Amino acid sequence: MKSWVLSSIGIDGMAKEIFLFLENSKVATLEDLVAHVKGESNEVRELVDLLYSTGLIERLGKAYYTREPLSTSIVRRLIPRITESLRSIAKAESRARSDATYYHTMRGRSFSDVGSAIAACKEISRVGETPTARVVGVHSYNDETVEVEGPVSGYGHAPQHIVIITESGERIVVGNQNSRGADVKAHSIVVKGEKNE
Repeated sequence: MKSWVLSSIGIDGMAKEIFLFLENSKVATLEDLVAHVKGESNEVRELVDLLYSTGLIERLGKAYYTREPLSTSIVRRLIPRITESLRSIAKAESRARSDATYYHTMRGRSFSDVGSAIAACKEISRVGETPTARVVGVHSYNDETVEVEGPVSGYGHAPQHIVIITESGERIVVGNQNSRGADVKAHSIVVKGEKNE
């Protein structure tokens, strides 16, 4: 089972052998690992660095060891690292796309308050279409200016908010500039749908 799990996350060959050795021996130096796998020192060092950077093994001085069971390491360290890397990649792509299309236009109606945007969303939904919104505002947690775009999956009035599903599948709650509990405090909202295109 462990062999299958390791292969499933891209740890194969000598890297897999190193991990399994560390798991069974509890602690080993680079020299111990080179002797065990009968590999070149630089190659083994690269594989140990890979295992360390994925969070599967730990390092203390010159010693390497496993701290937790494989499944726990995957959940606690590997998944968050992959998630953060994917967020960074998506953010870089989004920023590059935004820079490339700085003056990109979006057809639809523009609003400065969520209540008016909700009315437009209801109008679009009434004719059987799914409204889409692009919001420029401030992230509630770090006050950075952000842009969010996606289909509107819901809205509410107490307090006024709309929920947008981003390309990555995240649910973003958009509120007015004085809203509490919103992910994004909107400065500008463009709502589009067949009715207003």
